[in-house]
Amino acid sequence: MRVASVLPSATEIVCALGHEGELVARSAECDYPASVSRLPAVMRPRTLEVDRPSAEIDARVTAARRAAESLYVLDVPLLRDLGPDLLLTQDLCGVCSVTDAEVADACSRAGIAPRIVSLTPRTLGDVWASVDTVADAVHDPARGRSLVSDLRRRSAATPASGPRPRVAVVEWLDPPIVAGLWVPEMIRRAGGTPVAGADGEPGVRVTWPELRSLAPDLVVLSPCSFPVERTRHELDLESLSREVEGAAGSRGVFLADEAYFSRPGPRLADGVELLHHLIAAGPEWAAPMPVEPWPASGPEVAG
Repeated sequence: MRVASVLPSATEIVCALGHEGELVARSAECDYPASVSRLPAVMRPRTLEVDRPSAEIDARVTAARRAAESLYVLDVPLLRDLGPDLLLTQDLCGVCSVTDAEVADACSRAGIAPRIVSLTPRTLGDVWASVDTVADAVHDPARGRSLVSDLRRRSAATPASGPRPRVAVVEWLDPPIVAGLWVPEMIRRAGGTPVAGADGEPGVRVTWPELRSLAPDLVVLSPCSFPVERTRHELDLESLSREVEGAAGSRGVFLADEAYFSRPGPRLADGVELLHHLIAAGPEWAAPMPVEPWPASGPEVAG
């Protein structure tokens, strides 16, 4: 089977299922595992703004959405040449990727008719169900059931033991957006209490003073599409740095790779484990995955 994926989380799912060898195309943002970089990119952002300040990126995205302008472009001639049998996409967020309608239009213009599977998870259960969906699409349902069983085990709820710290996972920095969709459930499963957001609903835009008023004990900065290094670079802006410092709770501020919270794929189980680690480890915390305290010489996690 020839599989094209224009969704980073779907690409990760295909690889986790052991079917990386069937991938023939990806989006430019599909970067995990690193070996997928060998694949041709059939989808790219219309503009490259990754190094611009968060406020500028937000303004550009907002303007594009108001104008009903896609943020991405599909390479129709390349799609025609590659001729995938299966094309994995999404219809949840026009900011994260092309929608399934855009994919269908591109395939029509390319003169190809792959099976289009669109993933639209909103909760953690939906994410695990999407693993089964992809497994069925690549004709490996047994492997899908096995992978989902492991992901459910790893993300099982932590039994309550004393007060649960208030946790804010911030998925954008300027303006700050407190993560929604599956993230509030991840926080509860890890032993915390989300300060904002509802299961299955988009993130909540706030101001930094409003976030401060929510009194989080632990703040995790994990901006969508940002690795830790990019977030750290953004915090070099003195004004933003002061705002973040003002919102810090007793357990401090940590920077985490966006893949553990924003991408609805297997690494959300890593995200639950990461949150549990930061909540439970106290001053003996260590970095089991891309995460670091901010500032680097700042307060340790409170016990």
